Amino acid sequence: MKIFVIIPYFGKFNNYFQLWLASCGKNPNYDWLLFTDNRKPDILPENVHYIFTSFDDLKRKFESKFRYKICLDKPYKLCDYKPYYGYLFEEYLTDCDFWGYCDCDLIFGNLSKVITPDVLQFDKIFRTGHFSLIRNNKNINNLFLKYDTYKIVTTSPAIYGYDESVNGYHKGFAGELIENGYSLLDSSEGIADIDFRHFPFYVVSDQTKVPCIFIYHDGTLLQTIKKGAEITKREVMYVHLQKRKMINNVCSESEYMIYPNKFTSYDPDKLNDQNFWNEISSELEGYFEPRKEIHYERKRNLIRLLHEPDKIGSILYRIKGHQNS
Repeated sequence: MKIFVIIPYFGKFNNYFQLWLASCGKNPNYDWLLFTDNRKPDILPENVHYIFTSFDDLKRKFESKFRYKICLDKPYKLCDYKPYYGYLFEEYLTDCDFWGYCDCDLIFGNLSKVITPDVLQFDKIFRTGHFSLIRNNKNINNLFLKYDTYKIVTTSPAIYGYDESVNGYHKGFAGELIENGYSLLDSSEGIADIDFRHFPFYVVSDQTKVPCIFIYHDGTLLQTIKKGAEITKREVMYVHLQKRKMINNVCSESEYMIYPNKFTSYDPDKLNDQNFWNEISSELEGYFEPRKEIHYERKRNLIRLLHEPDKIGSILYRIKGHQNS
């Protein structure tokens, strides 16, 4: 089974990019295609393929495939293009069974612990934009062309979350697949998606809301929690550090700890230090600014409405209380 994961990345790499690379290298059943204008890293795992390109050249490539002028003014807008990668990068995918996309604000554990042969029976694996896999099938890769949604998404500067949504006034990528009889595994198993609204590490899918840390050891990633005197560990396939500015004090890429908002060398004594757990469990005053987030959402929704062909229908849909999901 051959799996390619596509990552266009433009701008300066984050300060833990080498840790991300090393975690990719510990998953030899996966190949990463890195399209970037950054200098080639000095240390590159064999399964990470560096492809130098400029952001402008990538935009021209996309326009040649769509055959119309697209809106792609900032790299962040690429998140809306992720589901089209099977079509846009088809020349790189002739020899693979699955293709996918991911972000670089991740640290991978052992992907094969969760993505088993049974999981690979699905056509789309995971709904998330930070990591998803799609069966490499031309009918699947070109399916979005049956809908008009992609024309709205690719000509508007707004962020639509098309890569993650299912239903809504316009169906997302997963919704289009389901409507045409393809299968989706919408699961959070093994995914440690950290809630960016809090300073402590809370996993979004964890209803208990217990702060945690992560221990990385030679390709294995353990979510670690302390309850009273008991320390429990759960293996996860990756942690997503969305909107986190991290300090990187790691000496070894093969073993380290991850906690708010730091990468540090592994220190087993910290696990039994209650002062350490009190520190990583405490909210930082002013860390999250809800007003700024609300302002961003309102601005995004306004831009989306301005580029919506059926404005009245879209407004009525929202008035009735529907939300994209």
